[in-house]
Amino acid sequence: MSTHTLKAKRIHPNVQREHIQIGHITFEFCRKNKTFALIAGEAEHSKDRRPLFTGFIEQGMDKELRRLASCFRQILENDND
Repeated sequence: MSTHTLKAKRIHPNVQREHIQIGHITFEFCRKNKTFALIAGEAEHSKDRRPLFTGFIEQGMDKELRRLASCFRQILENDND
């Protein structure tokens, strides 16, 4: 069950949730139940800061995120040329 919805946060306020801001997206994750949420971190209204997507942290996601980071790096390096 997701610990990232507003309802879950009200029911379980003591669940530890960590946040990492990347651009205008906030990654919220819970180590205990291995879940995450993508949140529009810079949304103008608080009602719009609910999770856009939630899911379980699965094997191989770390490799996929490194591949994405590598693509971003290449784009930025090519932009400097």
